[in-house]
Amino acid sequence: MNLFLTGANGYIGRNFVKKASKNHKIFAVTRKKKNKRIKNVKWLIGPIDKNWKFLKKADVLIHLATVGAYNKKSKFDEKFEFNVKRSSNLLINAIKANCKKWLIISTNKEKKISKLVNRKMIKNTHSNEPHSNEPHFNYALTKFIFSKICKDLSTIFNVKCRIIKLFHVYGNDEPKNRLWPLLNHYSKNNKNLKMSSGLQTYDFNHIDDVIDGLIKTLDFRKNTKRKFPQEWDLASGKSMSVKLFAKRIWKKNNGKSKILFSQIKNFDSDNYLANKKQLWKINYRNP
Repeated sequence: MNLFLTGANGYIGRNFVKKASKNHKIFAVTRKKKNKRIKNVKWLIGPIDKNWKFLKKADVLIHLATVGAYNKKSKFDEKFEFNVKRSSNLLINAIKANCKKWLIISTNKEKKISKLVNRKMIKNTHSNEPHSNEPHFNYALTKFIFSKICKDLSTIFNVKCRIIKLFHVYGNDEPKNRLWPLLNHYSKNNKNLKMSSGLQTYDFNHIDDVIDGLIKTLDFRKNTKRKFPQEWDLASGKSMSVKLFAKRIWKKNNGKSKILFSQIKNFDSDNYLANKKQLWKINYRNP
């Protein structure tokens, strides 16, 4: 199968390329001028919304590229420009190239935006909206808007579109400023780690299991009883508190120092659990 992939150098992307390239040809869009040579991977240097001729050769478009997922300081306009405008241009180019199978990778945090929209607490997409000072809020808002565009284009142009919402992904090659690497670093070096209360409940998924799950979603013959566009929560369906997750990693490393749990922050009070009615179940491993 020929795959047209954006975001190939991101955390999810580089792990996906490593495993999927064993059985698939990948056209990987990147801004990096120097990339490691990998069998079955052709690197395409340039923007995602360039009119790439390789889209005509692709069986599936996988859109992983995003702005603002981990950078809390990035502005709403920057996120909107990439996550909505340029990503929409990519879809239009895919339609023109007759590439009509899409795997759109999104975030579970869309659910919070959906609730606010239903309560009419978001009137427009301006960055001064209520909650916009919360980490990840504007990012989730742009992803929510883009998902709506994906679904509309899928319906209008008869595209088989799957929107895959990821939950907390942890494991090898993860950015150092994220929870799992921080827990490992502090516990192995006998340093105390300050955290919030950790009372939030998440669905924690190991990167290897997430990649296996994404590769399975490439088979558009599966789950065709549901009409397109489709939305799936890619997760194990098993949840635990952040506090328990942290303690398990600490114990696994025989940490002699302490985790200092403090008060919960307002923007950290939400629980992010997979919807069992739209669960694309993946393997669960005990942290």
